[in-house]
Amino acid sequence: MLKVQCADVRFRLFECGQFLLILIGVGVFASAAFADAVKPKTLAVADFEFRDTSGEVRDQTAEHEARLKAFDVALQGGLSGNQKIDLVALPCQAERCTIKDPGLVDLAKQARTTSAKYLLIGQVHKMSTLVGWVKFAVLDLNGNKPVCDRYLTYRGDTDEAWRRAAEFTARDVEKHCIP
Repeated sequence: MLKVQCADVRFRLFECGQFLLILIGVGVFASAAFADAVKPKTLAVADFEFRDTSGEVRDQTAEHEARLKAFDVALQGGLSGNQKIDLVALPCQAERCTIKDPGLVDLAKQARTTSAKYLLIGQVHKMSTLVGWVKFAVLDLNGNKPVCDRYLTYRGDTDEAWRRAAEFTARDVEKHCIP
């Protein structure tokens, strides 16, 4: 009779072991499934500033304003395609919503009112007809500190060059600046 009880106990331990392995397996699969369901980071994107130090004689103000607006649209379009980022609009009263107008402090306040955790600010700088720079920073609004501060270069002063610069900037923000 004792031998029967020992065999019975071993069988029950084996059943418990299988049950525990099944539970562990379900836990691993569930954690992997929920890892993809991470809540997206909320990001407010300010309009970028423009600076021209090329010294060109011809007035290109209208062209550059149009390219800057297209840059902002392409940048936000690139970021909106990322499921890990939730873009929120800034409630600026001005025509453009930049670090100069209304200013960084007001932009940060406005971004916080939209529940944004991060704020993207930046500037496009045309150094010459061949060389341009995109300088931007992503600020952590909870910690009041920059998460990243980047400086990219691009070539050309055409609609296509500016569009590509905006698309590259969006990819760089996604890759290096959103924790």
